[in-house]
Amino acid sequence: MAREKTVLIIATLDTKGPEALYLKKVIEEKGLRTLVMDIGTTGESSFGADIPSRKVAEAVSRTLPELLSFNDEAKAMAEMARGAEQIVQGIFQKGAFDGVIALGGSMGTSLALRVFRGLPTGLTKVLVSTVAFSYFVTPQTVLNDVIMFQAASDLWGLNRLEKRDLKKAALAVAAAVRDGDEAVDGSAPLVTMTTLGGSFLKYASPIKDAIEKKGYEVAIFHSVSMQGAIMERLIREGKVHGLLDLCPQEVLAEVCGGPLCSPGRVTAAAEKGIPQVVGAGGIGFFPYGALKDLPDKFKGRKSFAHNEIASGIQASVEEMAETGKLIASRLNKSRGPVAVVIPERGFMEYDRPGGKLDYPEGRKVFIDTLRSNLSPHIEFVGMGCHVNDPVYAERVTEIALRLFNTTGSGIETGS
Repeated sequence: MAREKTVLIIATLDTKGPEALYLKKVIEEKGLRTLVMDIGTTGESSFGADIPSRKVAEAVSRTLPELLSFNDEAKAMAEMARGAEQIVQGIFQKGAFDGVIALGGSMGTSLALRVFRGLPTGLTKVLVSTVAFSYFVTPQTVLNDVIMFQAASDLWGLNRLEKRDLKKAALAVAAAVRDGDEAVDGSAPLVTMTTLGGSFLKYASPIKDAIEKKGYEVAIFHSVSMQGAIMERLIREGKVHGLLDLCPQEVLAEVCGGPLCSPGRVTAAAEKGIPQVVGAGGIGFFPYGALKDLPDKFKGRKSFAHNEIASGIQASVEEMAETGKLIASRLNKSRGPVAVVIPERGFMEYDRPGGKLDYPEGRKVFIDTLRSNLSPHIEFVGMGCHVNDPVYAERVTEIALRLFNTTGSGIETGS
């Protein structure tokens, strides 16, 4: 008989008890079990938690009176966050829950995101927050696949607005936990590929089609979002057979000091030892938000508006060199096979001879620095073509299939 699926609810029951109880009621009405963790520091609650707050404090050798004696909410909640993280990790490893939902203002949101970062990708993680879309919640604080619900009003005693938002969130987590893992076929080895939108880089579809005809499954990741960070997590979790990192644009943003959604890119595949093919798609311009919000430090550079919320800013020649050096240093640590395939006549659609974003001096210094700093054991292929020329996709596919056919990639199929 299959185990009844369970949703973990995390909330401060001393301040958000009615909301947590409402979530519990809606989820259980959908036929799922609930497991409630109280992260409040006073121990007061309108109903009993399955994991009371005193147990959360005890997980880090604290007591609730001791935490209250700090007379410092931030310090006390930091201890509760450590305790919650330890307990959730332990009970997840025992299969105690199948998905999690948390409630919070800035304190509860911070604690929930810390707990969520320790859980694997693919596990349903839902957060109902008063600060979901604000300056407090950044890609670096999320770094996982989280479903965010922006509460329309503060979580301060049930009202029609709260009930509407909480019901939507409860139904979402219940449906995802109950039905989300049905019909998922994990038999084909998973290959990940990075790119930008099709107006900038056109290799994704032909490479994907060709790779999948050979029995692989290909997932595409958008390099200007936090999907790069999620991809790195998937690799570290052992769920990826091979990587086509043809657009490591986040490394350029890291060097330039631009907005960075995915810190630490081009590291996981090297650490895990999976085969990877690396390119230079998008290198030359790093992403920014609306041009009207451009800070002084980036003004005067060549730029373009992609739409109302996204733009591109040109890197300096020195930054292009530093990016080549940094990518090389990260690839040199690889424990598996690596090939670097560089299209020397342009790294995105408008970066080509005569194009409006043509950047030959930047391309040259990037290529020269990358090549000179790469370890001799890394295969380097320079091509006298543009990144969007069909010959580039064909060559990448050929090299990728050769590397992906190597054994010992650490893949966990069925994940």
